[in-house]
Amino acid sequence: MDMSVRVIVKLAQDRDWSAVADGLEAVGAEGVQAPRESLPDRAVALFPDEIGVSEAVESARGVEGVAEAEPDVMRYTNGPGM
Repeated sequence: MDMSVRVIVKLAQDRDWSAVADGLEAVGAEGVQAPRESLPDRAVALFPDEIGVSEAVESARGVEGVAEAEPDVMRYTNGPGM
């Protein structure tokens, strides 16, 4: 079963999430889930599994408009394997 590496991305203040999504896709994300109404400053970037968790998080952190990035801990219940 092919799974994506999910990275929770905190958007920098007053950043347009779609511009950040474009940046995330430019560094390898296969897609970006839009922020939810309950968490308007968070998006979820989906990276290919072969990239690995650590590399996906570091790639996301390097994108302009990203204040912070971390693995989706709900996905990695035994730790992200970093």
